[in-house]
Amino acid sequence: MSMNKLRDLYAAGKPAIGTFFSAGNASMMECLGYAGLDFVVIDTEHGPFDTETMMDLVRAAESVGLVPIVRIADVSHKEIQRAADCGAQGIIVPCLRSFEDFEKAVDLAKYAPLGHRGFIKGRGAGFGFASWTEGPLESYYEKSNDKLMVIPQCETAEALEEIERIAAIEGLDGIFIGPYDLSTAMGIPGQFGAPVFLAAEERIKRACEAAGIPCYILSMSVEEGASLLNAGYAGVAHDLDFDVFTKAYREIVSGIRGQLKNPKV
Repeated sequence: MSMNKLRDLYAAGKPAIGTFFSAGNASMMECLGYAGLDFVVIDTEHGPFDTETMMDLVRAAESVGLVPIVRIADVSHKEIQRAADCGAQGIIVPCLRSFEDFEKAVDLAKYAPLGHRGFIKGRGAGFGFASWTEGPLESYYEKSNDKLMVIPQCETAEALEEIERIAAIEGLDGIFIGPYDLSTAMGIPGQFGAPVFLAAEERIKRACEAAGIPCYILSMSVEEGASLLNAGYAGVAHDLDFDVFTKAYREIVSGIRGQLKNPKV
């Protein structure tokens, strides 16, 4: 087994199901752990979370068996270092365009010899007291690199054009497809059924398969999620927490009102 449940699921050929988290707190994170999800994406790109809150959410996810993935805002030392040190087991990096940006993400997130991550035995390593951190420094680096997955997004036209080369970068652990931004970058915003867009998704997935890394994608319905997993994607991040929350309560309220004897109530 590896240091990361997502790696083990991929190695075993088992699909992973997660969701995006940007509106809740630690208690809501714990609730998601009882829903049967495999991972959760703590969204610091669009969500309101500061570093300490993000760390608390990582801790809450760990407590209920969820793999905590953090989507950062950009490919920078500060963004990557803080997520890694706080215990993220995966980093999703958005909006990358050049091949060099993808290389930089790996370089900042991985310890030597794969990259130049700054050394610390922080919260994600039990502050240096977790049993797996014992032994030579090289062993700590190797296990840390195994624990932290670097999963950049392919959501720009530039990244799509170089996806085969990008997927083969040493130390890159997967690709996450951002359908909304990718379709917009291709000049067909929201046209997810367009042949050219479906071909782009397939190209990305095949590039990942050729490189031996997982390809993850967003799903927005139960049927779509199942279809994508059946098509060979390694995992789906299904919808966003605030969207699921609102839809669920809309359905509840509508159902209650629909059964009232006096509909004016």
